[in-house]
Amino acid sequence: MTLNEFFESLLGRINLKIDDNERKLIQEKQNALREKLREKLPLKDDFLTGSYARETIIKPKDDEEEFDVDFFIAFDNEDYGDKELSELHDLTANALKEIKDENKDLGVTEIDEKQRRSIGIRFGSNFQIDVVPAIEIEKDKLYKIFDKRTLKPVKSNPKLHGKLLTEANEKTGGKLVPVVKMLKAWKREKCDYVKSFHVELLAVKILGNGKMDSFSSGLGTFFAKASEYLKESCLKDPANSEMCVDGYLDDDGTRGALLTLLATENDLATRALELEKAGKEDAVKEWQKVFPDDGLETAEAVKSGGFYPGGGGVFVKKSFDDGRISSPRSWGE
Repeated sequence: MTLNEFFESLLGRINLKIDDNERKLIQEKQNALREKLREKLPLKDDFLTGSYARETIIKPKDDEEEFDVDFFIAFDNEDYGDKELSELHDLTANALKEIKDENKDLGVTEIDEKQRRSIGIRFGSNFQIDVVPAIEIEKDKLYKIFDKRTLKPVKSNPKLHGKLLTEANEKTGGKLVPVVKMLKAWKREKCDYVKSFHVELLAVKILGNGKMDSFSSGLGTFFAKASEYLKESCLKDPANSEMCVDGYLDDDGTRGALLTLLATENDLATRALELEKAGKEDAVKEWQKVFPDDGLETAEAVKSGGFYPGGGGVFVKKSFDDGRISSPRSWGE
């Protein structure tokens, strides 16, 4: 397997494939909901946000799991600026219940009010829409939103984040968004305590200022430099210089664990880049350690004949390392 084939295979596993009909359905549902909410509530703004809007969304780990489409509804700061999230949440939820009852053709099957800062709208499909209440402080420039973990208000601007990612992606020749997706898949597997938004901001900060020659060079640069921005709380929100995006790592006590993991990943990435430069195929094996795939390990081992029966089923030898895979799979699988 070549390096290009490996990264294309990785992207193939994690890309959320949405066909034209699904995309059209999502567009129709979220547009209809936003229109109805504008009729019910005195909103200053409403707009798509989140990884779906920024095109950095990845496929859920469980095929049966829904993916989220987020949009913000922004209330006027003069009239609603002193409201708590619970008040905005209830105001929005009540409006959505009325919309559900009055518009049967919209097809809303469930309204989930238990989410921490948003209200989930389900349609009996493979996606749900999350409505996120916020306060508009300055149109298109600054909004008061609520931290997902603490539920405390913070000032930021999702529109700016999307703009910066788009500009950075163009500078890298379209390679940054795929790299962000790979890093989000890596985060999910190895350090799920890290915020996806944090990963995106880090990637833009580290990689967004110039052309990216390849996925391997971009990933290598990310793992080489990420620790510089994580030794202490220092990554500022581009929309609010008073806000440290990575402060939660200290609150959770996970900064040390992340730094240790990044050191390991940097060693693997450095080795992979050295092997690539030397023209050796073993570079793929190092990247496989950064982005493991048990299914691929099993398939390659079976293909090579490196499997044998054991007490717990059929075990296989990894094609790139001695030992057994972490999750034995039966021959029938």
